[in-house]
Amino acid sequence: MKPWSKAVATALVILAVGSFPKVRVLADENSKTKLNEVVAQIQTLEEVKTENERLVETRINEIETIGQAVSVFQDRVRFLAEEKAAVDERMVLLDELKPSNLLQAAVLTIARAYTVLEEAERTALIHGELDVYGTYENQYLHQDTYREIEEALLLKRAEIEENILQVEALMNTEMGKKEQYTNEVTEAQRVSEETNVTLTALSVEKITLEDQIEKEEAVRKSTTFIWPTSGRFTSPFGYRIHPISRTRRMHTGIDIANSSGTNIAASQNGKVIFTGYQGSYGKLIVIRHANGMETAYAHLSRISVSVGDTVTQGQSIGKMGSTGGSTGSHLHFEIRKNGTAVNPMSYLK
Repeated sequence: MKPWSKAVATALVILAVGSFPKVRVLADENSKTKLNEVVAQIQTLEEVKTENERLVETRINEIETIGQAVSVFQDRVRFLAEEKAAVDERMVLLDELKPSNLLQAAVLTIARAYTVLEEAERTALIHGELDVYGTYENQYLHQDTYREIEEALLLKRAEIEENILQVEALMNTEMGKKEQYTNEVTEAQRVSEETNVTLTALSVEKITLEDQIEKEEAVRKSTTFIWPTSGRFTSPFGYRIHPISRTRRMHTGIDIANSSGTNIAASQNGKVIFTGYQGSYGKLIVIRHANGMETAYAHLSRISVSVGDTVTQGQSIGKMGSTGGSTGSHLHFEIRKNGTAVNPMSYLK
């Protein structure tokens, strides 16, 4: 391949790949999407449950307050009923102070025998104790006095009846609220019970999905290769003009450039079989994986693992550098199959 063709091909690879994202382990996207949906449902139902519990607590307190108010209203109605009964009894007693017929009224008028009441006495007959009527036994009231007291008693009874109606209206309003709040509590408790059943089912589903994702991630970490670092893709796998010797030579890996100290991660689960300085590779880590696969990480500035260590996909194993045959800070990354270097781009996810 002509040098300019090689450069164009490299540029196209760089354009296609761009800057690599942070190293991450991906589980099956469908499982993760489903898990996110389940978690969102659980969160929504937890909010509904909390809101229902808050509503139930509020309504129960309001029902208790209403119960106290209704009790006061009932006491008031009983008191007013007793007052009304007392007024009715006064009117019966008042009738006993009225001449039984016209003849008796005429005699009392001629004899000027009607009992004359002071203002305080009239008030006592209207508002006082019932036994006050006993002090007027065998006495009679003039028609005008009788009517004045009778009208006052009728007015008092009407006021009591109106007061009873008002109190009963208030009590009925409160009882209506109590019925409404009781229904709301019953409905909220029903919804909470259904929510708890659904939450239990969703929690089981969540645990199942988490276990499934964990297994999928374990499989992925053991069977797939991820990008070992982030940075700029600077050189592909294959023949190229060596940057130092300026001769056409096979490039057995890919190069990813970034600043010195950038994190380097294990591309797949495996066991470290080599760490140390090795010629043009500089500081080098080699990890053995399943199925005769190996990965190599060269030109490191620091090595963070030792031979014999078991590493997991995404685990930090070292830092990027420019040791060995290097013209700048970068990672030379290789994938080897049965000891032979293969194109990493065919394996990386």
